[in-house]
Amino acid sequence: MNFYIAHILDSSLDRINLYNVTDKNSSKKILNSISDLEEINDVELLLVLIPASEVTSYEFNKNESLSEQINIANFISDVDINFINSVSDNEYFINNGGAYVVNKIFLENINQHLSNLNYKVYVAPEYLINLNNTSDVITEIDDRFLFSYKNTHGFTVNKENLAQYLDLVINNNPNYEPKIFSSNKELKKIFKSNTDNHKFNFVNVNKEIVNSMPNFFKINTSLGFIIKKMNFSKVQLLISALAILFLITSPNYLIHKNVQNTKFYNEATFDIFNSINNDVKRVVAPRNQIDQIIKNIPENNKNNIELPNLELFLKFGEKYFTEITVDAIDSSIELKINSMPLFQFNILKTSAKKLNISISDNDIKIKNDSVDGILFLRYKNV
Repeated sequence: MNFYIAHILDSSLDRINLYNVTDKNSSKKILNSISDLEEINDVELLLVLIPASEVTSYEFNKNESLSEQINIANFISDVDINFINSVSDNEYFINNGGAYVVNKIFLENINQHLSNLNYKVYVAPEYLINLNNTSDVITEIDDRFLFSYKNTHGFTVNKENLAQYLDLVINNNPNYEPKIFSSNKELKKIFKSNTDNHKFNFVNVNKEIVNSMPNFFKINTSLGFIIKKMNFSKVQLLISALAILFLITSPNYLIHKNVQNTKFYNEATFDIFNSINNDVKRVVAPRNQIDQIIKNIPENNKNNIELPNLELFLKFGEKYFTEITVDAIDSSIELKINSMPLFQFNILKTSAKKLNISISDNDIKIKNDSVDGILFLRYKNV
């Protein structure tokens, strides 16, 4: 795993020190813009340390029986009197006995830049990099002195302000005796009893330390971010745009077509009814209305079509009939015969005469006393 740490030195994001934790022989790189992080191709995990000036920390014990939102609301109600700006101007995080208040505008700006990266990102206050849960710690990094307190509070000062800040800390806590990770002579002079002085090295930071920190990073899911993450080509972008356009416009088109079809159906139905009966002014229930029209048709206007009684005729060889077609308009029957015995075929012709059915034409083949083909019959309508 290629693990990098980006230490942001100011709120404008234009002074960043980059450390390759995985490669112990790699030297520090100085970046002039947070956008330069996009040029690093071998990163799997990036820890971004933000200036302490953008974070205010408090000691806060989370109630595990309550949701994260309720815990944050309870924390805000406890400390909102300390806020200079509005509550809505900040983002709030709770982690390992501490609560962190982060400037929302700064955090949104940094998250927007970091969302363009294609690897796992953590964002945390700089003073947590060398946190010790049992002791206060002063860590020197690039002429910056990070004060980490065991209650998760922290602060950062430069070399010029170190003495002044130490006076404030010691006046507030005369028993203040931190662990020192610095070769600074002034610190050695003040904390003489602490002889275990040595410099801090980023290569000693591991994944477990990172996981113990609060993570302020939140992906900015903008349209540009989605397009970049999906790595769409121009053709894919065009297809996606057309698909979205289709999804937006198709409901309106379907409604329009449904209205058109309904109108066409109503007009066509009315025309049909009007051709049957001129008294019909409006079609509401087509099935019921046409039943009423049929009931009122005079008997002498109805066409009398009488089909032949085929029941008896079919009994003479129905298992040999494979297809029967009756045309009531032309008073004709087309009868397809398959493998009918010749003697039974003769009986069939005799019965047809008795039932007033005439064989008008035939396409019959007789072979080995078996009959195949088509009979064309005609009958009389009364």
